[in-house]
Amino acid sequence: MRPNEMRGRNETREAKKATASRRLRVLFLPNNYVLAHVGRCVEVAKVLRDMGHEPILAGYELDHPRSRLDHAVAEGFPVVEVIQPRFHWAFDRFQKYGFPISIYDAVFHKNWAPLDKILEDVVRVVKEYRIDLIVGDAGLGISAAGYITGVPAAGLANSYNARFMRKDLRMIYWLWDHLLLQRERNRVYRKHGVKPKDSLRLFAEMPLLSPDLPEFHYSHPYFPHWFSVGPIYSEPPCELPPWYDELQDGTTNIYVTFGSTGILEPFLKRVYKDFGEAPFRFIVTTSRLVSPEVIAAAPKNFRFAEYVPGSKILPHCRAMIYHGGNGTMYQSLAAGVPMLGLPSQLEQVLSVDLQVEHGFALRGSARWITGKQALRKVEELLSDNRYRKAAQRFQYVVQNTCGATNAARYLVAYAQHGIHEHALLSETVFFPEYAVSPRALVDEPAA
Repeated sequence: MRPNEMRGRNETREAKKATASRRLRVLFLPNNYVLAHVGRCVEVAKVLRDMGHEPILAGYELDHPRSRLDHAVAEGFPVVEVIQPRFHWAFDRFQKYGFPISIYDAVFHKNWAPLDKILEDVVRVVKEYRIDLIVGDAGLGISAAGYITGVPAAGLANSYNARFMRKDLRMIYWLWDHLLLQRERNRVYRKHGVKPKDSLRLFAEMPLLSPDLPEFHYSHPYFPHWFSVGPIYSEPPCELPPWYDELQDGTTNIYVTFGSTGILEPFLKRVYKDFGEAPFRFIVTTSRLVSPEVIAAAPKNFRFAEYVPGSKILPHCRAMIYHGGNGTMYQSLAAGVPMLGLPSQLEQVLSVDLQVEHGFALRGSARWITGKQALRKVEELLSDNRYRKAAQRFQYVVQNTCGATNAARYLVAYAQHGIHEHALLSETVFFPEYAVSPRALVDEPAA
């Protein structure tokens, strides 16, 4: 064993002893261009703060109009700059040119995701802020930075993503990583005096917390530490819209939301004519995805807001049209509302397929569905009570599972005791038969 490795392991053991007796400084690294990833981190961070710990959120291009870390700032959390992939750049190219351009961008990743600079900067932040625990949610460099610094690392990730890890796909990832990425990673490893390690194995060794119900959890033997903690969904701080009182006038309301990653504007242009003639009111949240010109062209039965508190809007709606996002799905289930999923990328397809399997959703194509086709599917959701009953079957369990609290309690125990104490699960993760309010599950503030 190298002297640097020996010293690093001794320092890690000493740090773990100290961690058990003081408050933790936790660094959250979400994909800060996606509201769902930021929102989940914020919800877990709020519980940790109530427990007396110190959460910090980090992201790239903090002043960029697509950054969603203003949500964390509004909740009073410190936010620091760290180099991360310019996901919005790659996503815009995918939306415009389709999947082939994503293959090109994966090969020529330096244009938007310079791995060596990203990893070096994450290590800098971990050391500069004396971080005790790193938590990623679609951020990059989490497990490698934890390995280099000796700081425990964990991730928030929907377990259906494990379906990307079929044996044949793992071989493709391995080749891509070893031919293109590992050299950059190795340069950083050598600089910090640690032995290079396979990135997929490093990722699989850290705990991954799935913000899903156990019924929706997809187990994978390659990821033995990937487990369900329950739904974690968030609402940006916002007021009720001025048209809120209209929702109770007897008109059938349909909620339309594509989160921050859906193809909303082209969809609206395509369906305006047919939706404008329907006997429904369409409640649309734009999340900065729709231009003022398109909003101005909307039929009279449309209502718009940048954000709305979904927990207040959905109880007045009969169905939801959405992009397949995990958090949005759980908001709808909490209200017992069936949904039409219109995914535009593979992760959303996996999510919607899971919902269709459970009987509370229908699926269409965000890119190609017409207004008439979408209306037929909405009418099917409204006329066939099986969809609403299937959604209502999960209503109680979603409302009463405290996913953010489960995640926070596990993360604290993991930072203090390590991953291999599997008893931590039974001690920290609670599902409906034991669920109470999040505040009641919060520990006494740390000394």
